[in-house]
Formats: sequence, C-alpha cells, structure tokens
Amino acid sequence: MADEQKIVVEVPSERGYSPVASTTELSRLEEFKKGWINAIALPDNLPDLAYTLASTVTIPALLSSCWVSIPIPGFVRLGVLGALAIAGIVTLYLRQAVPEVRDILLLRVGLVAVGVLLGI
Repeated sequence: MADEQKIVVEVPSERGYSPVASTTELSRLEEFKKGWINAIALPDNLPDLAYTLASTVTIPALLSSCWVSIPIPGFVRLGVLGALAIAGIVTLYLRQAVPEVRDILLLRVGLVAVGVLLGI
C-alpha cells in the first residue's frame, strides 16, 4: 500500500478550501479475505490456467504414488497425515470465512482428490 497514491479531498472551510487526506483503508479482515481470494483465484490467461490445473492434478498424483510405492518410516507418514489434517481444517475455515472462494476452492480440492486417486 506504500506505492499507492493518496487521495486528497478538499473540504470547504471558513478560509476557503483545505485539503484533507482520505483515510479509507481496508480492515485487517478485508485484507485477509482479499489476500486469500487472490491466492486461490484461477489465472486469467489460458497457458497459466492450463499449467495451474495440470499441476494441481499431477503433483498430488506423484506424491500419492510415492506414498504407496516407497517405504517411508512411520513417523514421517504420521507427520504427513498431521499436515494433511491441518490443511483440511484450514480449507474448511476458508470455506466458511471467505464465501467468495467457495466454488474455486471446491474445484481445487476436487482436482487434488483426482490426482491422489490417479497416483494410487
């Protein structure tokens, strides 16, 4: 926000007009929502969209394939399951807190699920 121009509003007074800076800043909650909307939104151009959708499917497919074929120690598997549980909780929270991303979030979670099923 430091590189944005300040809006100056002139307010009438007894001595003529005096400039008063506008202080319309987003609240912390609005900044939080806007940040997540920008992070989860799909790209506008076709090549970036294709890359994003393909990586959303292939990366979970690769990881789930490694999960079933490579012998991984139990504590690492437990740690990964814990991280997945935390990611699920954050996803459910975002679904409730930021309703603007509900459809895109559902699409992304569905693509990850398809990738996991392809990897198994």
